[in-house]
Amino acid sequence: MKANGDELLRELDEIGRQRTQHYEAGLQLTARARQATAQALAAGVDPAEISERTGYQARTVEKWEARVERAQKRGLLAALLDR
Repeated sequence: MKANGDELLRELDEIGRQRTQHYEAGLQLTARARQATAQALAAGVDPAEISERTGYQARTVEKWEARVERAQKRGLLAALLDR
């Protein structure tokens, strides 16, 4: 029974590692999407088109648009696009 329990614990550990990797990959993808959205908005692309092309909800894109507007007000857009 102990060997079986050890195998189950290893399986649970592996699931935890995979979940962490998946979460981190999702964060990286979201960061890329935010950056691309900022660039697209600066180029004059409509937020609805961004939403349609990326699959992100319009509300999410609108939040990112608001972020870009706030960054422009603070003069940070250039810094964001240079990353």
